[in-house]
Amino acid sequence: MPVEGRGYAEQLAQRETHGGTRGRPDRVHQTRWARRTCEEGGTPPPPPPGSSDLVINEIDYDQVGADTAGFIEVANTGSSAVSLEGIAVVLVNGGDGAEYGRKALTGTLAAGAKLVVDLDAQNGAPDGVALIDTGTGGLLDALSYEGAITAATIGSSTYNLVEGTVLPVDVADSNTVDGSLARIPDAKDSNDAASDWVFTTTATPGAANVKTS
Repeated sequence: MPVEGRGYAEQLAQRETHGGTRGRPDRVHQTRWARRTCEEGGTPPPPPPGSSDLVINEIDYDQVGADTAGFIEVANTGSSAVSLEGIAVVLVNGGDGAEYGRKALTGTLAAGAKLVVDLDAQNGAPDGVALIDTGTGGLLDALSYEGAITAATIGSSTYNLVEGTVLPVDVADSNTVDGSLARIPDAKDSNDAASDWVFTTTATPGAANVKTS
């Protein structure tokens, strides 16, 4: 709400200069940029680089046998604790780009810590997962697997879930070999999915990712 006696533009400029909350000082600017790009038409932008200390760090969406033990791991890559209030993990169906599941997060996540979210994502071709700030509508991080999702509809906004180069379709979870998709090295985020993500035969929910094959 604008403060009496000050122009709205002045207050908005101050918010963008001094930053918001949860250790993400440029969230307001990035969210306005993302929304403006969507409204102007064309492909929505991917998650902005450096906009959040929170990343999607690991996902197991396909298991051997009964496919009911999926999870998504969120990591805090920053140097201080981050509030999770208003943050949600959202699942996106690649067939129509629509949201089909979400989990609201609560509490705080310590620096370097990991949170395992009990969500069983679909098996791809393609599908995706997004980390959303529901307060601002900002896309904090995303992964599109087994293909590209460039126009996901989450709430009333449209998002590009591809960071940099799309993850190759053959880098995928497996229903014949135990494992997961993981950021290797652990928590690496160069904003390029093809460089950051691999399939590993050792799922490590809540612990540091390791590459085995």
